Amino acid sequence: MILKLKVSHFALIDDLEMTFEEGLTAMTGETGAGKSIILESLHLLFGKRSDAQMIRHGQSKAVVFGVFKLTKQQMEVLDLPDIIEVEREIDSDGRHQMRLNQQLITLAKLREIMSMIGHIHSQNDTMTLVDRGYYLSFVDQVDQQKTDDFLNKYLLKRSAYLEKKKHVESLKHKKNQSVEKQSFLEYQVQELKNLRLLPNEKEDLEEAIEKSKNYDKIMNQLKNAYTLLSDESMMIDHLYDASKSLEKISHLDQNYAHMSERLASAFYEVDDVKSTVFNMIESLDFNEELFNHMQERVYEIIKSEQKYHKTAEELIVYLKEIEEELMLITDYDHYIEQAKKDLDQAFQAAYDAGLKLSNHRKTCAKKLEKDLIVELKDLDLDKAKFEISFDSIDANEQALQEQGIDQIEFFISLNEGEPIKPLSKVASGGERARFMFALRSIYAKANHLSMLILDEIDIGISGKTAAKVATKMQDLSQQMQLIVITHLPQVAARANHHYGISKLKEKERMVTRILKLNDDERIEMIAYMLSDEKLSHFAIEQAKMLLRK
Repeated sequence: MILKLKVSHFALIDDLEMTFEEGLTAMTGETGAGKSIILESLHLLFGKRSDAQMIRHGQSKAVVFGVFKLTKQQMEVLDLPDIIEVEREIDSDGRHQMRLNQQLITLAKLREIMSMIGHIHSQNDTMTLVDRGYYLSFVDQVDQQKTDDFLNKYLLKRSAYLEKKKHVESLKHKKNQSVEKQSFLEYQVQELKNLRLLPNEKEDLEEAIEKSKNYDKIMNQLKNAYTLLSDESMMIDHLYDASKSLEKISHLDQNYAHMSERLASAFYEVDDVKSTVFNMIESLDFNEELFNHMQERVYEIIKSEQKYHKTAEELIVYLKEIEEELMLITDYDHYIEQAKKDLDQAFQAAYDAGLKLSNHRKTCAKKLEKDLIVELKDLDLDKAKFEISFDSIDANEQALQEQGIDQIEFFISLNEGEPIKPLSKVASGGERARFMFALRSIYAKANHLSMLILDEIDIGISGKTAAKVATKMQDLSQQMQLIVITHLPQVAARANHHYGISKLKEKERMVTRILKLNDDERIEMIAYMLSDEKLSHFAIEQAKMLLRK
């Protein structure tokens, strides 16, 4: 439940602070007074996307802050303390920050958390009852968690099916293009095969060519190095003799042994270098014919790189790719046949997952039918009959819709002796309002919510029906915090807490003000709700009578 709401610089609200308590809270005021703005600020705390245009003119940012108290069950599921603080900040650049207990949080995470705490019904939500496309969502809410599990599994299977379908269509498209492309690919394959490219061949050739270009320099430097290593003045043999001398006294001092090993190592290392240099001199040769061949080969590779706009290494990979593509072209029917088998299997897997989801929904629908009949009886629709009809399902691609394989219709009879007909065609505005109230009540109780906010869900209701709706709201508020924006005096009179919302001019600007009403102020507010234009003595007495009930 919500304990506190603070709003700053949001639409017509300059600075506003409200405290909330358990039970039924009514908010009333004239049309345009700012009730919808307060509801919009609550929506932000529940994870609705923000709009920089809602920042009050002349201000750089708007802030909405709320304090909520969780039930023990909510604390365990969400792993949060009993009191949480939620803050939304919107700046003029459209950026927004969300904090939970002063820690930054994502919009998706905030929405997930708040959906387990409460629910907000907006005025326009009732209009979804005239569109059967929304009906599945009401059925799913009966057991949302389990439904989501079935739906997620179905969507994964459906996604796999759509991918395989796309693959089959791609193969068919390629097959249509294959006749004219086949000869072109065959030419490319033959040309690249004739090139006989090897990994790193170009780099190796370029290195060999560079060595051949510097043959004289390399030979001169090698001979010079060998001459220096062979010079007697270097006394290489003396390194060996010195090592042996130190070896003879190595048992007297460990340092002598170490020096003996180092001199011996140096002798063998230098001697090995000398031998290697000699071998290089002996093997070094300049072959003009080979040199010209290597240059021609590098030129051939470079020409192919320029033609295909690929490096030599990329050409090796490309040859494999077009060889595979050529194999596909020559055997497309086989590949398409196999792809179709995979597609059929993927369809069956998706359809089976859809059937499981559908069977679960049918169980939820039966429960919703029974629960709604009970709720509607308390809302002056005691003769109502309600059925949820599932369309027959054909096992074809069209059945795999994003929401599942089901299409449903709500059928209702509101009067005794009348046949059941589609809800969207026979229910009046007031009847749809009560039907939606019943749905919201069922959803809130099924999901163990601790608060429910209803914006004019009682629109189109009057007379004794309004009194029954007020009683139903009062009963529901015993199970959870119920906040209603209402134009019904009967509902306002049954509320445990009553706030009056008004719009007035301050410093040449319009602002929204909200006030918790005392007994006298409630009488006046409800009397105004009962009056046409001017406050009358009869309306005042009627308001007193409603409050005494």
